[in-house]
Amino acid sequence: MLAMRALKLILVDGIPPNGIVATTFTRKAAAELRSRILAWGYAVVTHARSQTADAELTAWLREIDANAVLVGTLDSLSEDIIATCRPPGGITPATIEGFLSSAIMRRHGLFPNARHRDAHLEAFIGTFVPSYPGPRPTRVKLGVSLAFSDRARHDEINLVNFQASGQGQNVLCSILADYFSYLQANYLADFARLERLFLDGLLADNLHRVTDGIRAVLVDEFQDTNYLQEQIYFELCRRTGASLTVVGDDDQSIFRFRGATVELFANFHTRITTALGVEWNPQRVDLVSNYRSSGRIVNFCNSFIQLDPTYQAARVPGKQPLLPAAAHAPHEHLPVLAMFRQDCDSLANDLTEFLTNVFRNGGHVVHCQDADHTIVRAVDGDFGDAVLLSRSASEYSYGNNPRPRLPLLLRQRLENTHHIPVFNPRGRSLFQIETVSRLLGLALLCIDPNEAVSQAITSLSQSARARMQAWRATAAAFAQSNPAPGGLAAFIQNWQTRTPTNMAAWPSEWPLLELFFTLVTWIPEFQSDPEGQVYLEALARTVSEAGQFSSYGARILNGQGVHDPNSARAAIREVFENIANGDVEVDEEIMPYVPRRYFPIMTVHQAKGLEFPLVVVDVGSDFRTNHVQQRRFRCPETPDQVHEIEQIVAPFCPVGNARTQRDPIDRAWDDLRRLYFVAFSRPQNALLLVGLTSQI
Repeated sequence: MLAMRALKLILVDGIPPNGIVATTFTRKAAAELRSRILAWGYAVVTHARSQTADAELTAWLREIDANAVLVGTLDSLSEDIIATCRPPGGITPATIEGFLSSAIMRRHGLFPNARHRDAHLEAFIGTFVPSYPGPRPTRVKLGVSLAFSDRARHDEINLVNFQASGQGQNVLCSILADYFSYLQANYLADFARLERLFLDGLLADNLHRVTDGIRAVLVDEFQDTNYLQEQIYFELCRRTGASLTVVGDDDQSIFRFRGATVELFANFHTRITTALGVEWNPQRVDLVSNYRSSGRIVNFCNSFIQLDPTYQAARVPGKQPLLPAAAHAPHEHLPVLAMFRQDCDSLANDLTEFLTNVFRNGGHVVHCQDADHTIVRAVDGDFGDAVLLSRSASEYSYGNNPRPRLPLLLRQRLENTHHIPVFNPRGRSLFQIETVSRLLGLALLCIDPNEAVSQAITSLSQSARARMQAWRATAAAFAQSNPAPGGLAAFIQNWQTRTPTNMAAWPSEWPLLELFFTLVTWIPEFQSDPEGQVYLEALARTVSEAGQFSSYGARILNGQGVHDPNSARAAIREVFENIANGDVEVDEEIMPYVPRRYFPIMTVHQAKGLEFPLVVVDVGSDFRTNHVQQRRFRCPETPDQVHEIEQIVAPFCPVGNARTQRDPIDRAWDDLRRLYFVAFSRPQNALLLVGLTSQI
C-alpha cells in the first residue's frame, strides 16, 4: 500500500521523490518497500513515456528518480539525517548495538557502588519480577536496567519525579543517569538515544538541511510505534507541513515489550488533532480486503479475533472484518488443520511425516467432511514454502534442566533422517553453537595461550569463565584432530609464540577480525551453511562494534610491552565476555536470502510481515501439564512483567493514562490474542495448528 501511495505522490501529485520519507519497522521491510517503489515506478514511468509524444512531459518523466525516496527504519533515517546535518566541528555519535549497551550498562551503571547488590533495588525489582529463592541474578537486574533505560526515553518518563517515588527507584535512576552520561561523554548512541537526538534536532531546527524539502511522511506498522516516535512524526509534520500517512492494524500490535503503544494508533484521530490542530483532520480508510489467504483461513482469523467480547473494547472503534480477496480464495476449500499428540516426540515424528509427504512424497491426504483434500507442494515448491511458527524458536526449554523443544526435535528428524536442512539461527544462544564455540576457543588459544590474561580478570562471572574454558577445551580437541586443509596446530603455535611465517616479522598489531576470518579456513560450516554464515556475520559485527568502543580497536598488539596483554584483555572483555554472557543476539535479517530447500523455524515476531503457502503454528507443544509458570503463555492469571512496569511508570509519563485505560491482566490477554492472530494470518493456502492432547 505504501509503495503505491509513494508513486501516487510522485506521479500524480508531482512531489519530488526526495521530498518523501517512508519508514518501516524492520530493515528487511524497508528493503522490500524500496524494491517495490523502484520496480513499479520504473514500469509505470516506462509505460507512460511510451504513451506520450509531449516533449515537456517526456522530459519530466525522464528526470524522475524513484531511488531518491528516503526509505528506512526510523533509527536508520535518524542516523543518516543527524550525520548529514552535523554542524562544522561537531561529532556524530556512533550507534551501538544491544550487546555494547549491555556491557556499558553492566560496567558503568550496575557495578559502580555495588548497585547490583543493593537491597532497595532488589526489593523494587521484586514488585514486578517473579520471586527467586535468593537474590535475583545480575543478568535479571541488567535486563531490568536496560528495559527501563529504553522506556525512560520512549515514554519520556519524568525521571526526577520517578526517582523520588521510592528508594529502589532512586537506585535505578542513578544507574540510568550514569549510563546516559557515559553514552553522551563518549559520543555513543543506543537506538533510543538516537531517536531522542533526532527529535531534539527537529525541535532546535538543526536538521533543516534535510527536512526543509520533505513534503510527505509515510509510516508503516504504526500500531507498533512508541510515544517518542509519535512525537518525531508529529514534529516533522509540524515543521515542514508535510502530509502524514500511517498504516497499521491494532490486532497485529505485538511489540509491547519494545515500548510499542497500540493506543497511539487506536486513538490516532484524537492525538494528531490535539497535537497539530483541528485542521489535521485525518481521513480513515479501512483496508479490509485480504489478498493473502484462502477464504477459510480468513474466516478463521475473523472468528478468532472476535471470540472474546472483552477484547473488542481494545480494538479500533468500528473495526470491520476481513474479506477474502486472494485470487485463489474462492477455489481453496482446505479446512484449517490440527495435529495434537500425547507427547512432543510423537508430535515431531508425525509432523515430520506430514512435511515430507507434502514436499517429497507426492502429497498428504486429509479426509474431512466427506471429502479428501490433498496437500502437495507447487510444481517448483520446496520446504522454504512452509514455516513453523512458535512463541519461541529456542530449541531447549529454559531452566536448570533444559529439555528439547519441538524446534529441536523437528530439526533432528528432518536433518538426520531425511537430510532436509533447517534454518533456525535463533534456536540457541550464540555461545551454545558448536562451530561458534570452536572458533572462539581457537581465537582464545591464539591470543591468550596459557589463560593468564583471562585468569587475571577477576570480575568475570563464573558462568562466562566456565564457558570460555569450555570453548578452549573444544578448540584444543578440534586442533588435535588435524582438520582439513591441515596446519591448524602449527598456526596456533605460531600465534602463541608470535613466530612469523611468510612474513619478515610478526606485525605490531593484528586485527582480531582478521584472526577470526583466518580461522574460518578450518571450519567449513561458516563458509557454506546459511546458519553458519549468520553466526559468522554476528561475530564479525560484534568485533567491529567492539572496535569502536575499545581503546585498542579490537586489535592484538605485539612488542609493545604492557600493551600486549592489555590488548588481549580488552578483546576478552569486549568480545568474548559479551558472547559468553549471552548479550550478543543473532539477527536473522543478516541473511537476506535463505535457499528454499531449507525448512525455516521462526518466532511469530520474526514472521511479522511475511507470508507462506503452508504455516504450522505451535499452539502448545510445551504445555505437558497445567504448570503455573506456563499459564502466562496460554491463559494469563496475572499481568506479565511488561504490564506491571507500564503500571509503575504510568503516573510519570504522558502516555501512561492512555495505556492504563485497560487493566494489566486485560492487556496480557490482549497481547496473547494479537500474537496468535498474527501467526494465524501468515498462510496463503494451508494452516496447521499443532500441540499436545493435554491441552484438549
